[in-house]
Amino acid sequence: MQKLALILAITVGLPLVARADEADVHYRSGLTFKKAGKTDEAIQEFLEAIKLRKDYAAAEFSLGVVYKSRNELKEAATHLERAVQLQPKTADAHASLGMTYYKLGRTDDAERELAKACEINGNEATWQYSLGKIYREKKEFAKAIPHLEQAVLLDPKDAGALSNLGVAYRQTGKMAEAEKYFNKALEIAPDVADTHFNLATVYRRQQKTTEAITEYKKALAIDPKLAAAHYDLGILMAQNKQNDEAIEHWNAYLDLKTQQDPKEAEIVRQHIKDLGGKPH
Repeated sequence: MQKLALILAITVGLPLVARADEADVHYRSGLTFKKAGKTDEAIQEFLEAIKLRKDYAAAEFSLGVVYKSRNELKEAATHLERAVQLQPKTADAHASLGMTYYKLGRTDDAERELAKACEINGNEATWQYSLGKIYREKKEFAKAIPHLEQAVLLDPKDAGALSNLGVAYRQTGKMAEAEKYFNKALEIAPDVADTHFNLATVYRRQQKTTEAITEYKKALAIDPKLAAAHYDLGILMAQNKQNDEAIEHWNAYLDLKTQQDPKEAEIVRQHIKDLGGKPH
């Protein structure tokens, strides 16, 4: 049999080294280039490996990851889909494909792939966070919470996961839990305006007016163009009879949002007039 293989190789001009071994050489070379940040060379090597071995799942996966790193998302999805077809029980491939779909705006497909990745391996914080974030964005808060809780359990220092968990709890009416997770997020990342705003909203709903005002002001100190914070702060200042500050914040809101939301702007102008102010 070995003699026959040798005769065939010589007859048809095939190299004596097995084509599978050649594919591995190209694959390993691609990994070296990938590690060095030489993505053009890595892509060529992975393509050669796939050309030699049509069912080379690892090369398809690595090629998809490189394309994803270059933000060439359609190409990334093509090769990651192939990797998943070849090795459907590989969690990394499902997760990378899910995150690629998410960037492409294919939210339902992203949800499916990330759910599969978490089913295979539930111990990756990034996957749990990404899936929980998708559910949160789809307003499926009851589904979001377990995944975000798992993400926080696996990585307690992930401010994004903590903040998203706070949002999910707030949207389900669990204000004490929301407050806890927003505060934890701010311990790690204190300069995120949206987190201060979200915490302020929770305080406002709990009638903790002083704390809410403090957090709205912190949000605006970081991002003075956060229109929603100006709007809400105007309401609280008006309730506190601090009319000048209410007018100031509502006018700031008008400066930022008049063109985007003219109907709401008219309501705010009337609020300012009711306080004796002059709207912008």
